[in-house]
Amino acid sequence: MTVDDPRWTQCHASTLAVVDGVPVVAWFAGTREGTPDNRIRIARDGRIHTLDTGRAVAHWNPVLAVGPDGALWLFCKAGARISEWVTLVTRSYDGGATWEPVRELVPGDRSGGRGPVKNPPLLAPGGLRWLAPGSTEQWGERPRWDPFVDVSDDSGLSWTQCPIPVEHAALTGAGHIQPTLWWGADGPVALMRSTEGRAYRSVSADGGRTWTPAEPTGLPNNNSGLTAVTLPSGRVACVHNPATESWGSRCPLVISLSDDDGLTWHAGPIVDDGAVSIDPAVPRLLNPGPARSTGAGAAPGTSSGTGFTPGDAGVVTSGVAEYSYPAAVVTSEHLLFTYTWQRRGIVLARLPLADLEPNTP
Repeated sequence: MTVDDPRWTQCHASTLAVVDGVPVVAWFAGTREGTPDNRIRIARDGRIHTLDTGRAVAHWNPVLAVGPDGALWLFCKAGARISEWVTLVTRSYDGGATWEPVRELVPGDRSGGRGPVKNPPLLAPGGLRWLAPGSTEQWGERPRWDPFVDVSDDSGLSWTQCPIPVEHAALTGAGHIQPTLWWGADGPVALMRSTEGRAYRSVSADGGRTWTPAEPTGLPNNNSGLTAVTLPSGRVACVHNPATESWGSRCPLVISLSDDDGLTWHAGPIVDDGAVSIDPAVPRLLNPGPARSTGAGAAPGTSSGTGFTPGDAGVVTSGVAEYSYPAAVVTSEHLLFTYTWQRRGIVLARLPLADLEPNTP
C-alpha cells in the first residue's frame, strides 16, 4: 500500500489495538476532515475495509479497544459538526474481521459525544470498571471545550459522565479536550490536550468518579492530540508534538517520559521530524513518500500550504509537514504506535521497550 490512496484525499486520527498478536488500525478518510464523505476505514492483515454505519454524514475519531467482555470495540463520532457529534459503537469477536451492527453508545444523547473521543478507555484493576476519556467542543464567538470521563460498571452497557473540572476564567483559549488515561500509583490519571501551550493533568482518588481540577504540566502541547501509555516499569510514555503554540506546528512527533505519573517529563526519542523516522525498516501501514510541494493545491484557508484553520466543521489544512495524532499500545517487547503522515497516510511503527525503559534487558 502507498500514500495518496485514490479512495480518499486526506486521512487522519488513527487508532490501534492488538488482538492475538495482530495489529488492527482504524482512521477516518475522505475529501478532508469534516466533509460528508468521511468514513471510518479499518485495516487488518494488510486489507482495508470501510465501516458501514448507515449514516450519510462526516465520520470522525475512531477508537479501538479490547473491552471487559473480551471483544474488540470500535467507537466513532458522526455528525456534520463537532458540536453535534453522536457516538457510535460496534464490536468484533473475531479480531476485527467482522463487526456487529452499529448502534449509538448512549441512545438519544445529543450533548456532543459520549464515551472516548480520541484515546481508548482504561480498564480499572479487577477488570470490571471501564473509564472512557471524552470531551465536548462548543464553537462560536467564544468556544468552550470541556473534558470528562465516562464510567461504566457493566461492561460498557451504560455510562455515567464524570466531569473533569476546568477553571475557564483562568484560560486564554477554549479549554482542554481529548484526555488520555493511565492507572497511576494512586488511581487513574488524565492528561489532556489544551489551548494553553501545555498539557493539563487531573487525577481521581475514587476510581474515576470524581476528578481534581485540571492543572498545567511542563509537557508542551500545541493543541493537537496526544496519547500516553504505561510501560512495564510504571514509567509513562507520551507521544506528542513538542510545540507550545495553540494550533502550532505538528512537527516533530516525539516521545516524552515521566517517572512520577505525569507531574514532570523528560525527552525521549524523536518519532518523526519530516526527514528521519525511528527506523526506515519499521513496518508501515501506508508507506510515506517524499513531501509534495504546495501552492495551487494547498487547502483553502491556509497561507503557504501549512497551518490549520479550525472550526466546528473540522480543521482545514494541507497536511504538509504534519506528523500527528498518535495512538499507542504496549506489547511484551515493543511500543507499537500509529500516527498521521501529512494527512496522506497512516504510519504503523514499533520501538523496542529497551529504548524507553532504564533497565530493560
